[in-house]
Amino acid sequence: MNKKFRISFYPKDASRVKVVAFSRRAVILAACVLFPLAALGAWLAVSGSLHEAPETRVLRKKLGQENNALGDRVGKLDQDLRGLRGDLGRLEELKVNALMLSGVEYMEGEKRNKSSSLFSLFRGLGQGQADVGASLTRARAISAYLDSTLSLLNEKAALVEGLPTALPVSPLALPTREFGYSPDPFTGRKALHAGVDFSQQAGAPVFAAGGGTVTLVDKDLLWGNCIRIDHGHGVETFYAHLQDISVKRAQKVIRGQPIGSMGMTGVATGVHLHFELSVRNAKVDPMNFFLPELRLATGADGLPPGS
Repeated sequence: MNKKFRISFYPKDASRVKVVAFSRRAVILAACVLFPLAALGAWLAVSGSLHEAPETRVLRKKLGQENNALGDRVGKLDQDLRGLRGDLGRLEELKVNALMLSGVEYMEGEKRNKSSSLFSLFRGLGQGQADVGASLTRARAISAYLDSTLSLLNEKAALVEGLPTALPVSPLALPTREFGYSPDPFTGRKALHAGVDFSQQAGAPVFAAGGGTVTLVDKDLLWGNCIRIDHGHGVETFYAHLQDISVKRAQKVIRGQPIGSMGMTGVATGVHLHFELSVRNAKVDPMNFFLPELRLATGADGLPPGS
């Protein structure tokens, strides 16, 4: 007799009882398939084949932690990069506005390396070009740009005052060594000169290129008498080989304020000022940021007005 195995389902409604019947042959066949699989699983579990080795588990956990840490680091670097781009963009806008408010046209005669596309709008002004129409067109473009950024300048007046855009020396001083790779005067080998050198007679005044706080007044074996000024927002200036220093650490200074005099202390081949500009610890060429027209506190002779 072909016996059958029955499974009954009893829902709440007793009138709908369901019965599922399986033949004896189907049950035996299912047992023949499931029993070997169950035995194989039990053997794998007992033998440890399905267990992860302790060394592998520790390594996997360590790699996961390192991956998470790297992800956080990449996110922070990306955020810092976006912040730096925004700060540099605002710095350029404020420089242009300060230039135009000074009432003097931008001079291209000074030697400059590749400057940003923003300043290319002003190249050629002050050259006395014969094409008046082209100059007027350029002036209208500048005026339109300034209209869109004037509100920013008004809000950031203190920041503009702190920007190191004025020459730190008298107009009579001569640039003697540029920013960039050039032969070292002592070794003769090419090396990065991270600033600009200006030469004048000993004792010539040295001025703060922008408003800020004096963070360093030191006498260094290499740089001699030197000063560092923090202008805020990651912008700093450095003045070296000074003969005398007239400011103190933590003192507030304004653009054009005398801070010392030119000398040849430290390792120097002659009387000069070594001047550096840093933006978030990165050395940049100061000549791309000087606005000679903003020498607010110095006269043509390099001395404060009325001296």
